Amino acid sequence: MKKGLYLFFVLTMFSSHFPMEAEVLLQGPLTPTTSISMVGDIFMDGSVKSYIDKNGGDYPWEMVKEYFQNDDVTIGNLETSITTKDTKWPEKTYNFRGDPKNLKFMKEAGVDVVALGNNHSLDYGYEGFLDTLNHLDKSEIKRVGGGKNKKEAIEGIILDKNDIKIGILSFSRVVPSVDWYATSKRPGIVGAYDGHIKDVLERVREIKEEVDILVLSIHWGVEGSTTPRKEEIALAKKLIDGGVDIIMGHHPHVLQGIEIYNGKPIFYSLGNFLFGSKDGLTSNTMIAQVSLTGKNIDSIQIIPCVIIKGRPVPVEKEQWEEKIKYINSISKDFNTNIDKDGKIKILQ
Repeated sequence: MKKGLYLFFVLTMFSSHFPMEAEVLLQGPLTPTTSISMVGDIFMDGSVKSYIDKNGGDYPWEMVKEYFQNDDVTIGNLETSITTKDTKWPEKTYNFRGDPKNLKFMKEAGVDVVALGNNHSLDYGYEGFLDTLNHLDKSEIKRVGGGKNKKEAIEGIILDKNDIKIGILSFSRVVPSVDWYATSKRPGIVGAYDGHIKDVLERVREIKEEVDILVLSIHWGVEGSTTPRKEEIALAKKLIDGGVDIIMGHHPHVLQGIEIYNGKPIFYSLGNFLFGSKDGLTSNTMIAQVSLTGKNIDSIQIIPCVIIKGRPVPVEKEQWEEKIKYINSISKDFNTNIDKDGKIKILQ
């Protein structure tokens, strides 16, 4: 029996006993809630590679995948080329790559979109970068911030979830060489330095005409600093004034504060996520979940995690208060209050 017909009989049978409940149900569904999860740097080389080789491809995601599989959209910053090529970008201190087979497990864990606007996407040259694009496409993981040419790199994507159109863009203010920039004839990423802001804002304006909510991923800041610089703060507000609804920042490898500006959340740095972190600050991380009621940002849920043996692990109850207190402390200059349950209520 179809669900609708079955519901009709149930309501008919019990409406005399429960008239109020039946009336509410017959009025139709409540406004759906849509959730967007965001995480920081996803790294698949070094010690993380060793843990994966030893424990299997699902190992990095085991402790957090329930959050991603039960939300509507999950976005992370892919801090690794995905290739088997051996030719590194010359004269670069750190060159990272991940095995293409790892993407299957990332997809199964619920990661929907990765940002390529960062300083590691071309670590293995143009060929390694094109491999990254192709492997992501084959794995059905969406990508933003990088492409076979500038048009593709800057375009971003639009997802339709619960009749809400969500746009996602990605840019970087940390670029090792001007040769990393995509052009009409060359693959690469798109920048967000001051000289690029006109193009960034133009694309923001264009895509915002097509979407209800716009997420912008940006690679910026100073490594190891828990405080964003004045230029990051100013740019974040300019982007929101230009039409962005949610900013997810990364690159410092540590958490930075959260600001709510005109009802729009700015995560200045989401820190590491899947990473070979060793000290306390770089192993502190979180999942930031933004909840929408209809087309409006309603609240934020912070899930504090600790990176243990290369993978993020949600903290136990006894650590929860300590971690929320820490995130509050680095957000205090923005007058942001995260309650004891890790929630931030957005006032419209």
